[in-house]
Amino acid sequence: MSSTTRLIDVTTRHQIFLQRYAGGESKKAVKLLNSLRRQINARLSQEPTQFQAQRLTDVLTSINALYAQFNQNLTETVRTGINAEVVSEAQFAQRTYNQVATVNFTLPSNEALIAAVTNAPMNISPGGRAITIYDAIKQFSESAADGVGQAIRDGIALGDTTPQISRKVADLMGTTQKRQVDAVVRTAVNHASQVGREALSERNADIITGVRWVSTLDSRTSLVCAGRDGEEYPVNIGPRPPAHYNCRSVTIPVIDPSFQLDQFGGTRAARDADGKVEFVPAKQTYGTWLKKQPKKVVDEVLGVERSQLFRSGKVSIGNFTDPTGRTYTLKRLGEANEIAAI
Repeated sequence: MSSTTRLIDVTTRHQIFLQRYAGGESKKAVKLLNSLRRQINARLSQEPTQFQAQRLTDVLTSINALYAQFNQNLTETVRTGINAEVVSEAQFAQRTYNQVATVNFTLPSNEALIAAVTNAPMNISPGGRAITIYDAIKQFSESAADGVGQAIRDGIALGDTTPQISRKVADLMGTTQKRQVDAVVRTAVNHASQVGREALSERNADIITGVRWVSTLDSRTSLVCAGRDGEEYPVNIGPRPPAHYNCRSVTIPVIDPSFQLDQFGGTRAARDADGKVEFVPAKQTYGTWLKKQPKKVVDEVLGVERSQLFRSGKVSIGNFTDPTGRTYTLKRLGEANEIAAI
């Protein structure tokens, strides 16, 4: 357990810094989106003040082409970042794991790591198909182009002038699409970090018995991540972060006891009810952390009805989602509890 607490301690601190790095990568993506917004506004400014519906096809063709180029630019920007990151993260994980084991972990080749981060799927849509990070970028770009196209169509239907339509498009890109691209990039960063750790674990499967899920201890943690905190899964089997867009969870290796060094204690970061960072024992799970929080925090995290069930001890934090990560409705949860009681 001492080796585990040490790994949680170091990995949690590292994750804080990783989120700051993700913020910088997100700024690069937002810069590309802002450039695209200016290009689209310039294209719309070529139209008469009273938008002519018969010109719609030409306008949408131009906008789709601009988004296709944006997709290529964003893909290359993200690719450059995560190819370097996955190697760096694997190297950091190797140094960390070597500190708590009696043997040294073997690092995969850079080529293997880059291939892994390119092809490794993410299960970020509960019940949906797994996608790569590049699939996610393409989906965002296509959806964003459709959103702008729909905003233009709606403007025409409402009789808006071209300047009015341009403002609505700019607002859409500057709010909703900005948040979406931020989520995509942050998810890519966490995915690359996880792939680096996972590839290292697979390369050293003779030293570890599995991996342990470690979730962030604060009120923004999703139910699926809260339920998986502290769970252990075999190497290359079971769920892995990211579990959803903007996921901040990580995994650590469960080192075979015969290879463990038992000389470490440890803590993990959490946020208290006032949002201040505090450090709690590394063995503390999300469920045990949440039980110590004020009622208003539990209500905010789970909702009032789920909060009542959780605080009463009738339902554990892991029982609010099914194995695929989908959140149960309260009706479905009751049905599942009835089945479990048989």
